[in-house]
Amino acid sequence: MNAGLYGITCGVIVLLVAMSCGNTPGLQDELQMVPGLCFLHAHMNADFNVELLPVNFSTLIPVWLCDSLLSRGSLGISLLSINFSDLSPQLLFLSSSIDADEITPIAMEGFGCNSAEAGDRIDLVSDQGSVLGSISARNGWTCLVTGTGSDRAVDRWLELEPVESLASDTDLTKVADSEADLTILFSNNSISFLSVLPDGMFSRSQRRSLANLRNLVQAAGLKALRISLDFIDSNPPMTILEIKLVRDDDYISSLSISFSDTGISPDSLIQEVLLELLPE
Repeated sequence: MNAGLYGITCGVIVLLVAMSCGNTPGLQDELQMVPGLCFLHAHMNADFNVELLPVNFSTLIPVWLCDSLLSRGSLGISLLSINFSDLSPQLLFLSSSIDADEITPIAMEGFGCNSAEAGDRIDLVSDQGSVLGSISARNGWTCLVTGTGSDRAVDRWLELEPVESLASDTDLTKVADSEADLTILFSNNSISFLSVLPDGMFSRSQRRSLANLRNLVQAAGLKALRISLDFIDSNPPMTILEIKLVRDDDYISSLSISFSDTGISPDSLIQEVLLELLPE
């Protein structure tokens, strides 16, 4: 192969690689698939270690499902609603790395249920006939919604327009970009929900904490918030916590904290802290 042809071949290869990298969906693309009225949205990179989550998190979210989906690529999780009768969440799991036919058997095995096609979605059905979750896909994305009313939530997701998504929250998009292992986003809708959240089911101390949080949000003029956690593979390993928020008059504040210790791994420290904050 002469030098000219070799150069052209290398150039074509580089161009194809660049084009394929450019087509990889990013966090902003993911937000277009997330309903704007969700309470919060979390993004996990594929190498996020779900073992960092406390054991009692499994009562809130199916950690086994997160682990299975993360083995195929990055994952988005949205809190769509809360059933105030039992405080059970309605969750949306979002991935561009798996299709509906692949996720269905995973969900069936994990939830111990059957499946049934219903138009453009697949419902996960218990032995008693109740819908435990619903699955569908569009525009290269697959979603699984769990919790009460999951079938209706998926039907709405199939018709979701960009202007109805989190991507249309201009305050949130100012701080949303992150390549951290774990990113948690609170939109204006999330923050506004605090002011109308009924506190009758909380204890006295919890109501006091909620009141303090509401006062803090009001004093800061908070409009959007991003919390990200990144694990750096160095010697010793390092963890970086970053908080970035949008305030009234479009002011942006940011805080970054890094931690490393030759005797304590970041994974172990975070696990212990979370277990203390969220006891069994």
